[in-house]
Amino acid sequence: MSGSATRKRRPGRPRKADAGDTKEALERAALALFARNGYAGTSIRAIAGEVGLSESVLYAHFESKQAIFDAVLARLGPRRPVDVAGRIDPDLADTDPPRYLRELVHAFLDDWDGHDARLLISLMTRDGLLHTPALQDALAHTRAAVAHLFDRWIAAGHVPADIGSPPDLALSFTGPIGLIRVLHLHADAGEQERAAARAEVHRHVETFTRAVFRRPSGMPSTET
Repeated sequence: MSGSATRKRRPGRPRKADAGDTKEALERAALALFARNGYAGTSIRAIAGEVGLSESVLYAHFESKQAIFDAVLARLGPRRPVDVAGRIDPDLADTDPPRYLRELVHAFLDDWDGHDARLLISLMTRDGLLHTPALQDALAHTRAAVAHLFDRWIAAGHVPADIGSPPDLALSFTGPIGLIRVLHLHADAGEQERAAARAEVHRHVETFTRAVFRRPSGMPSTET
């Protein structure tokens, strides 16, 4: 057998096929430990040990504990509409913007109501992580993406041009939804509270779309 065939991989350098699964396992382990012990009370060694890895293997995937937290936030925190748009008929954005927003929000709520996503909210509120630069940056990108949608809809005549700027409309639309998520879609929320939160978000979406979008004369409301 040749030397190249018996050469072992260098420690800490996972195969590409394994890298994705290992990173996700580390993120999930970190989130559970952060929630149990607090962000400050969780060490890199504890995260690695939780999934049976050495610290050197962990560092092959993440350069620091903050990098792990940022990865968890990117997966479970604020997301841009484009991140979930694959579940929605893209033609709705042009043919029926209110319905597009309803389905977009519904897709977001399905993600936010998951156990890990609710655990993240509890962690961030308890440990004072709601003001971290990573979260602020994620929120800014989300609002910018929604503002881009409203810019398109104003240009197409779906939204009156004098009702507000695209950034203002994006903030008015997303702000209450984000607040409801933080207040009610947390780790300790029971099924009834979560259902009430989802209903409140949908009422907000209906009120907003009725107030903002034009309907052709004689066309009934498309609310569902």
